[in-house]
Amino acid sequence: MPDPLSHHADMLIIRPDSLPRFWWLNPWRVCRQLHKNAVALRELSDRQAAEVTSLTSSRLHWIAKAERAHAVAMHNERVILEMEERSR
Repeated sequence: MPDPLSHHADMLIIRPDSLPRFWWLNPWRVCRQLHKNAVALRELSDRQAAEVTSLTSSRLHWIAKAERAHAVAMHNERVILEMEERSR
């Protein structure tokens, strides 16, 4: 599982209540960095959503498989009991 405290390689931490020093000298640089942060955050959330979805579908797959195996076992047990009753 990824470390939640680690940051994406392209992300530069900019606190929402403060801007870097002398940001007004080159405001487009700050805008570009904020955009890169937003894109990196969106990619991270998409990746995590895909992982959660795959785990959920995988979990549902294994639950359905276990239910089918249980149904087959119950059917086989019923067949065996019927055969034993016939042989008596």
